[in-house]
Amino acid sequence: MFLISNPNAGRGGARREREVELFRARLASHGLRVEVASTQGPRDASRLAREASARGFREVIVSGGDGTIHEAVQGLVGAKARVGIWPAGTSNVLARHLALPFDAERAAQVFAEGRTRRITLGRATDAKRGDARYFFLIAGVGLDASVVRHTRPRLKRRVGEAAYWYAGLGHLAHWQPRVFTVEVDGEEHRATYAAVGKAPWYGGGLAVTPRARLDADHFEVCVINTQSRLRYLYLLTHAMRDGLKGDRKDVRFIKARSVRISGESDVQADGELIGRLPMTFELVPEGLEVVVP
Repeated sequence: MFLISNPNAGRGGARREREVELFRARLASHGLRVEVASTQGPRDASRLAREASARGFREVIVSGGDGTIHEAVQGLVGAKARVGIWPAGTSNVLARHLALPFDAERAAQVFAEGRTRRITLGRATDAKRGDARYFFLIAGVGLDASVVRHTRPRLKRRVGEAAYWYAGLGHLAHWQPRVFTVEVDGEEHRATYAAVGKAPWYGGGLAVTPRARLDADHFEVCVINTQSRLRYLYLLTHAMRDGLKGDRKDVRFIKARSVRISGESDVQADGELIGRLPMTFELVPEGLEVVVP
């Protein structure tokens, strides 16, 4: 097995090193050898994942937060390796969706048992440059992408998802919604926010696309068209409690395998800023084979 580890995940330092050694020892007791490589900076996880696949590793484990996992996925799409996720960061939304353990010993046991589940992926392609980014959970255009842009990395490392809440509530007070166009099956929809969902919730339990599923053969697309910041605050409270509903004013849900969004807004995917519109979003049904409990 090949382990890509973010050395700063969790509390980092010596404690992190001890956890990694314990993880290796538990897998060794099952007759499994683990080679460890630590990330040193941005996009290292993508590079290490590609190198592990090229060297023929059939099991690649990624340990860190959602950002580390997101980066590693970019290097694993199309590879034959099975993907293991050992959550160890301040924000681990995907791990919670898959009920993955944080504890080193329990995580090692999951990988030793080797049960898997195939997860479809989303692919966001920059319509101008042609660059593609893959995502597990949700791509968002509008408010959440603007919040990601204005969230301080140091605060995110310290308090995790709470950093988004801190940045988001302050940002909403002066955010100016921009109108863009969401196109699905030739039909155009005006919007000031859109979420292309592969999972029912993200970022602190916000159920923006509550009927989306990790292994579904389609996206659930949430389209909101309002210029009112108070309206957004109202919708946010429902996303926190019981999920957004399509019968609410200015909110529409659409099933789609492909979406094109045009305009001038920022775009985030799985909590990472990935660029600006225009972009196309497509489902990648072959996805990845992920080790699960």
